[in-house]
Amino acid sequence: MIDLLLLRIPFKADFIMQTKSHDEFGGRYGQYVDLMEVCRLSGCKLGARSVEFCIDGDLQVKDLNHPFESLPSSFGSLAVKIHAGSITMKPCVEIKASPAKLLQSHNVFGTENLELCATELLNGLAFGMPKLFDLLNIANTSLDWIDVTYSAHVQNEVIAQQVIDLLKNVTSGQTKKSRYNKEYETTVEWNTKSQLKTLKVYLKGFEVSRQLIELEKSLQANPTDKLLNVKYATLANQSLIDWAKKCVRFEARLKHSYLEKHNIPRNLIDAIQYQKNCVKEGKNIIQNLWEIAFKDLLNAIKGAEMNIYDDKKIRQSLKDAFFTITPKGNFSYSKADKLYSFYRALLNDGYDFVKSSMDRKTFWRHEIDLLSIGLSKSQLQNLQQQKNNVIPFCRVIDIDFSRQRPDWYEEPKSFYDNPNNLALLKVA
Repeated sequence: MIDLLLLRIPFKADFIMQTKSHDEFGGRYGQYVDLMEVCRLSGCKLGARSVEFCIDGDLQVKDLNHPFESLPSSFGSLAVKIHAGSITMKPCVEIKASPAKLLQSHNVFGTENLELCATELLNGLAFGMPKLFDLLNIANTSLDWIDVTYSAHVQNEVIAQQVIDLLKNVTSGQTKKSRYNKEYETTVEWNTKSQLKTLKVYLKGFEVSRQLIELEKSLQANPTDKLLNVKYATLANQSLIDWAKKCVRFEARLKHSYLEKHNIPRNLIDAIQYQKNCVKEGKNIIQNLWEIAFKDLLNAIKGAEMNIYDDKKIRQSLKDAFFTITPKGNFSYSKADKLYSFYRALLNDGYDFVKSSMDRKTFWRHEIDLLSIGLSKSQLQNLQQQKNNVIPFCRVIDIDFSRQRPDWYEEPKSFYDNPNNLALLKVA
C-alpha cells in the first residue's frame, strides 16, 4: 500500500522572480517568490527565524519563513509548507500526508492507487487553502517521496515482538541499522539518514493502540467534535484492531533520488500514467519498489531461525488465579508475578536445574500453583525443549501480497466526493 506521499507544487510563473547571487561561484541564478506577498494573497501565516531589537527600539525581523501548517483536510491531517526558493531549490508548496488516513481514517491497510492517493492530497489543499491553491502550477507537481508498506501476519502480539527483537541484530550490505529508534521496543530502522531510502519494521498494533489513546484524550477535551468522533469510531473497530495486532509492518521510504534511480517519473502526472501502463502489463510498481528496497534485508535473514513460544496466556491465567485486593481497593499481583518468574526459570533453565537450585518445599509449592491453572507436570518438565523448537525466520515473516487486506476491505473513494463529508469538515 501507499502509506505516505510528499508532493512539491511549483508556483505559477507570474509569481516567480529570478535573481543572481553574489558568492564565491561568481554568481548563480536562483528563483524566488515574495513570501510576504504570497502569504498576503493566500492567508497563510509567516514566521521568522530571528528577531533583533535595535538600540533605538526598532524591531528588525530576518529570515521570514512559512512554518509547517497542519490542515484537518479530511479524516487525517495534511502538512503544508511554502518554500520561498533558493539557488538550489525552486519556490514551491510542499504537502505531505498519509493518503490512507485521508481516505479512510486509518492506515492499517489501504490502496496502491497513486492517482487516488495524490488527488486526495491535492483536494485537501484546494479545500483547505483555496487561495494558495490558485497560485500554483498543479500540472508540474513533482513526486518527491513515497512510503510503500506491506505487512507480515503472525499468530499473535508476542510472536510479533519476537520478530522485532530478532531484526534488531540484522544488517546487510548498504542496509545499516540505525542507532536510535523512536519507539525502540516495537520498532527497528535502517538507513535513517540516507538520501535514497529508509527502511523501518514496526508493530502496527502498538501504533494503533497509541493513536486510540491520543484520540480519547482529544475527545475528552472536545467531546462534540464530529470529525474526532468519526475518526475514533473507525479506529476503535474491533475487527480493525484485531487485524493490526497481528501485523508486522515493513515500510520503505523511497526518496526522489531512489525513484529516479529506478526510472519512476518525477512529474506526478507522468508517474500516474506510468503506473496505469504497468497495470495494463500486469505489473505492480508499488510492490516491485518495495521488493527492491527490502531485497538485501530479506536475503540477510533467509538462513536465520527463531524460537516461537507464547507465554502471554500463562501470565494472564496466573493473574486471574492469584491476586489480592489492597485496603485501598487496588489489585495486587505480587504472587502471580513470582509464579510467572518461576515459570520463566523453568522455560530458560530447565526443570531439573531449577529444582536443584532452590528450596525444595518452595519448588513443590510453586509447581502445585502452576498445575492449578491447567498445566501438566509433563509440560513443566519439557518447557525448555519447547523453547528450543526453532523454525526458519522467513516462515514467520512470510509476506503474502494477496492477503494484505481483509476480506471486508473496499477500495476507498475520495472523501470529497461525498457532500456529507464536506459538511462535516465545515462543522468541525
